Amino acid sequence: MNRILLKKYYFLLFVAVIMLFSAGCKSNEVKPAESPEDVVKKFYAYIKEGGPTTLNEAYRMCDLRPGTLEEGRFKDTVSKYPKDLEVKILGTTIDEKKNIAVVSIECRTASSFGGYMTTSTDLNLSLDKEEKAWKIDFVGDTYEETPASYGAGGK
Repeated sequence: MNRILLKKYYFLLFVAVIMLFSAGCKSNEVKPAESPEDVVKKFYAYIKEGGPTTLNEAYRMCDLRPGTLEEGRFKDTVSKYPKDLEVKILGTTIDEKKNIAVVSIECRTASSFGGYMTTSTDLNLSLDKEEKAWKIDFVGDTYEETPASYGAGGK
C-alpha cells in the first residue's frame, strides 16, 4: 500500500515539475515595457516638441532596419508637421503571430481656411524582439502584411 502511495507521490511531483518548467518557457515571450499606444503618444510628443534631441529620440522609435529610413529624410519630413498637431488614439489591434500592432489615430490641426481639419489613419508598429520595444513603421513596410480588417477597436 505504501509503495502505491509513493508512486502516486512521485508521479504528482513529476507532473508539478513539468508544469513549472513549461510555465518558465512561456516567460521567455517578448514583453515590451511600453504599449503600442504609449509609443505613438511619445513619438508625436517628441515631434511636436521639435529640436535635435527630441527628433533624434523620435527617429530611434522607428523601425530602422537597413535601408528603411535615413535620419536626414526623417527629420526633414517631420519638421514639416504642423506644430499645433493633436493626435488622439482611437484603438489598437495587435497581431501576436506577426508581431505587428496597428494603432488607429485621429490627427487634428488648424486649417488655413479657419477652424480645424481632422483626419484618421492607421499607424503600424513592429515588435523589435532584441530591444523588447514597439517600433513605428514610418515608411510603411508592414502595411501589405496587415489585413484590411484591422483598424479602430480591437485589443
